[in-house]
Parts: sequence; structure tokens; C-alpha cells
Amino acid sequence: MALISEFIDDYKSKMGHYEHLAQTCACQCESALKRQGLRALVTSRAKKLDSLASKVETRAKEKAYKSVEEIYEDIVDLAGVRIALYFPGDREEVDHFIRSHFNVDHVKDFPEALQHPGAYQKRFLGYVGRHYRLRMKPETLSPEDQHLANYVIELQVGSVLMHAWAEVEHDLVYKSTEGFLSQDEYAILDELNGLMHAGEIALERLQTAAKRRINTERQPFSNHYELSSYLYDYTRKASHRNDYEPFIGRTDVLFHFLKDIGLNSVPSLKPILQSCNLESKELPLAQQIVDYILRKNPDYYGAYNDARIAVGRSDPYGAPGEYVPFLSDDASLGSFMRQWIASEKLLGDTLNTVLNGSAHQDSVLDKETVDKLQAIRKLRNEILYGTNLPSESDMMVAREFLQEMMEFLRHKNDGAKLQEREA
Repeated sequence: MALISEFIDDYKSKMGHYEHLAQTCACQCESALKRQGLRALVTSRAKKLDSLASKVETRAKEKAYKSVEEIYEDIVDLAGVRIALYFPGDREEVDHFIRSHFNVDHVKDFPEALQHPGAYQKRFLGYVGRHYRLRMKPETLSPEDQHLANYVIELQVGSVLMHAWAEVEHDLVYKSTEGFLSQDEYAILDELNGLMHAGEIALERLQTAAKRRINTERQPFSNHYELSSYLYDYTRKASHRNDYEPFIGRTDVLFHFLKDIGLNSVPSLKPILQSCNLESKELPLAQQIVDYILRKNPDYYGAYNDARIAVGRSDPYGAPGEYVPFLSDDASLGSFMRQWIASEKLLGDTLNTVLNGSAHQDSVLDKETVDKLQAIRKLRNEILYGTNLPSESDMMVAREFLQEMMEFLRHKNDGAKLQEREA
């Protein structure tokens, strides 16, 4: 008991650390899910002292702990995060996000049957969910939080209904004084669990009905959640694969952009989607849509800039560089972006053709120029879609190169026109 008391006292002094660990993970989850148009409630907590003490005392009977460090290694849910999904059908998208965004050590699926003798034989499945044991990636953390990548977090994913039922069952069953409830109490919990499963079926039907409405109507999308739903379904159907996981990207900024330029509907999006690479794992579909629109009409850069800023005002998780106005009077950022837009207007689709490596051999741009343009396009993409702005020096050098290239092309074009007149 002395060792357990020592552990509890040590954990009590570190609770602030575990609360910060859980909150940081929860913020990353909430931000990403919202940006991708997935509805969920995200909560976090550091394990409560009374619950932890009871758990350690129980496990100590089997584990025979010899040190405080052994207890820390054994208890993996000191920092916990819960994702409660509005729609159970979004589990696959959330699973894909978790596996790509975090370092996942272990995954455990539920339900599990009660293991004690004389257990009530459930008619329903009980708790349904997926628990992940994971760590945050260092590159997703600020410099002062890099140490958080060393700590394990338990992340639970289930429906809002199932999490509500699990809270009731956990407090009654696992925290009951005797350790067991009466058969009547178990039967009532089982009955409530059946209602939760029926509720999940209703939620799935509700989601299916909403998707059917979104995919067939010609009215504008009401919000970025509807836009996300349409893009996920369209991409999956086009792939003809049940196991295909679309790479959609951010739809919050995309929704505002499409709304501002009047393309926020299924009939407007379909022709654009037909020109996108739906199976790309390098470029998210949302970025491909924006690139296509800006390539066809560079004047829409202003509308995209406004959309980024509008979303940034209400996004508590955004990085500062994500919402800096790129058409400002800034000597490096603004001048570089205006020069890039001017280049797109001058070259039109030719610029995209060259940058994608499909230019004709008689192109006026040599390989060295094309390589530099590809590097400059990466700077442009960092500004439009990234979290950090390029350095001022890189943007200034790129702007000067674009100016020189445009002067060269204008001079060559004027020379060609003069030869035509003389001929």
C-alpha cells in the first residue's frame, strides 16, 4: 500500500501535465475533424484520483508492482480523449485520420463480455467502440510541447449515444460498492443498451437520408459538413472500391470559397470533379478543386483570400500563418502573390501543363526554368494551404525570377508578332 500511496502522490503532482497532454491531443482531433467536415464531440481528461487509486489497487493484486515506474508503465489511460460521433457511419473516416495523424501503438475493439462468474447474459452487444493507445507526432507539436510526444494517450471513439450509455454503466457496474449489481439492474442496463443500438441505427438512417438529399438536390450546400458528405460519397462511388478511403482535406475554407463565387452546389461541382485526380494521395481533393478554379480564373484569388480570413476569425486552433492576408501590401508576401497571379494570367493553362511535366519539346521554357517554377509553386502552395509562411528572402527571390520570366516571354511574344507582320 505504501508504494501505491507513493504513486498516487506522485501522480497528483503531475495531474496538470496529463491534463495538458490530453487537452493538446483533443484540440488536434477537434480541429482536424471540424476542418474535414466530420461532426463529433471531443472531450479530454486526466484520470481522476479516486478512479486511479481503485484501479491500481485492483491491478496490484495481479501485477505485484515493485516501483512507481512500473505502475506508470502499466496504467495507460492517465491521459484520455474521447471522440463521440454524431453519426456512427463516420467511423472509417475518423479511423483514417487517427492512424495518419498519430503514432498508434495499439487498437482494441469492443464489445467484450463480462468475465465474472454468474454474469448476466446480455441480449445486446453492450458497449461498442474502438480504443487507441497512441502518441502525438513531434512535428504536430510546438517547440515547448515536444516532450508530449513521449507520453501515451488513450483515445476512445464511439457514437454519442454509446458513450452516454457507457458512462452510466461504468459508474454503476465498475464503481458499485459490492462490485456486482442485481440481475434486475443488469437487465435494465441491457434494455437501455438495446435502445442505444436502435438509436445508432436511426442515426445511420438519418445520415443516409441526408446524403441522399444532398446528392440529388440542386440547392446550395448549407454548410461544409454537407459539402464534405457529398465529396466523400462522390469519391467513393467513382473509385468502385468499398475499401477506398478518400483524401478530402479541408472543406471549411473550401465551402466559404465556393459560396462566395457561386459554385456551392452539386451541379456546379460535378464538372470540376471530373477534372480532378480522385485517387491522389498527394493532393487532397479540396486543394485540387481550389487549384482548378484559380487556374481557370486567377481573379478568384481575392475570394479565396477572403475565405481563408473568414474561417480564421472563428477557428481557435489555426496557426497564425494560415490566415495571413496574402494580397496585403506586404513587401514580400503580397508582391510575390501578385506576381504569381500575373504569371498565371499571362500563361493560362500552359503554366499548369509545364509544371505537371507534360509540356511540348518546343516549349519556350527550358528545364532549368521549369524546375524553378515547380519550386516556386511549392511556395505558393505553402501560402495558400500550409500552416507556415515561406521566408521573406525565398519569396523575394521567387518574385524577381517571375518578373524576369514574364519580361522574357513578353519580349519573345512581341518578336513573334513582328515577324508575322513582316511576313
